[in-house]
Amino acid sequence: MQQRTTTLLAEQAGLLSMHADALFPVDAGSLVATLMASSDDDLLRLHSHAVDVLKLAESAVIAVSGEVARRSEAVLPDPLARRLGQKNAGALLASRSALTEAESSAHAKLGLALTPREGLTGETLPPFFPVIAEALAAGSVTARAARLIVDALHKVEPHVSADRLASLERAIVNGAVNEWSALLLADVCRTLPDRIDPDGIAPREAAIRARRGARRRLLDDGTVQWILNFDPEAAAYFEAAMDARTAPRRQVRFVDVDDSDALDTSDEDGLPADPVDSRTLEQKRLDAVTDIARDSLRHDDGAIGGVDTTAVIHIPLEALTSGGAGAWFEGIETTVSAATARRAIACAEIIGLVLDGEGQPMKLGSTHRYFTAGQRRAMAARDKGCLWPGCTAPPRWCDGAHIDPWVKSKKTDISNGFLLCHFHHRRFDEDGWTFHRDSKGEPWFTPPPHVDASRRPRRGGRLTARAVDDLVR
Repeated sequence: MQQRTTTLLAEQAGLLSMHADALFPVDAGSLVATLMASSDDDLLRLHSHAVDVLKLAESAVIAVSGEVARRSEAVLPDPLARRLGQKNAGALLASRSALTEAESSAHAKLGLALTPREGLTGETLPPFFPVIAEALAAGSVTARAARLIVDALHKVEPHVSADRLASLERAIVNGAVNEWSALLLADVCRTLPDRIDPDGIAPREAAIRARRGARRRLLDDGTVQWILNFDPEAAAYFEAAMDARTAPRRQVRFVDVDDSDALDTSDEDGLPADPVDSRTLEQKRLDAVTDIARDSLRHDDGAIGGVDTTAVIHIPLEALTSGGAGAWFEGIETTVSAATARRAIACAEIIGLVLDGEGQPMKLGSTHRYFTAGQRRAMAARDKGCLWPGCTAPPRWCDGAHIDPWVKSKKTDISNGFLLCHFHHRRFDEDGWTFHRDSKGEPWFTPPPHVDASRRPRRGGRLTARAVDDLVR
């Protein structure tokens, strides 16, 4: 066991040394000057080497942490952590580094799953997840990706055979290394347990709901801090209200309706003033919460009633007929049970969008220039948000963009439309990008020559049903 660990770390040290030579061709003191004088290609190449160093260093930390955790297991006659006066491996590692105990414990937990084990007679056994371990050691995946995959496999392990689990591990790692973006990997890992064990959606939802809560803390400087843990349904209500006040294209002003001076936004010449909004996003969100609270008090006559909010819930047809599938609130990634979906529609003003067996919304057409609200909701069900590669903007922050320009096609329906946030919509229209869906319905963006001379298409979007279907077949 010790020899295998030493060999692994030696291999990683060699890879680190190779990338470090490329990363630091000069002394650290002149690194900034070197970066400022470098070409664009050299700068991006340097970043690539730095990321490789980061991934390999993470891998080494996790491998060492796993071995420390193995030697600190309580079943051993003389656990390492307790011998050195610490309660567990996480505490021991934290005491020897600048990391918190929570960070060190997370490294140790992942390391235990990915490092070789020692059998009862001293023989070396493979790690629980050897494919992930190999990819992490080679720097092919990040520690975060490895943790997502391990957590997903732990959740499905009780419901599949050992061979099936190994097959899923290989398929997910292959997708993470060769095809999927970090966002798509996270979506696949989050969704996979629901597809493998649909009967478990309701219990998992109940567990999430049991962890919901709000904590209030008074900080030393007098700041009042609230920490909110939402279940998916509550998050859908809250985020719909927040998006209505903080979406980038909205001109939001937080004033008291009775304050006439505050409503005067004209300059001395009588022209509309254009003050610079210097608030951070966090401050805008807090102001939005305050405005929601003020509005609630202003309109509350002493009885709490009426509708909760306006939100959208996407419901596969089988969830309504047999209850055998999960539903999800627009903009909230966590799946909810069919029972929750039916109840939400019955007792709150929520728009239900039913999807067919292929996960596609109804086809809606229009001869108008702009997409209708119904078309945008249908595209939201299909696209899940901005389709630009790597963008996480939710549907409510997005525009309905035309694939073929309307001035040429005169066609405004969802087959000629897709969702883009305002920033990427401008990039698409002005920079010469093109968009198409392949035979599987996957979204692809082709860059203009000045961005990529080879014009290699880039996959857009986030989670697609097909990505998970390929795993569970």
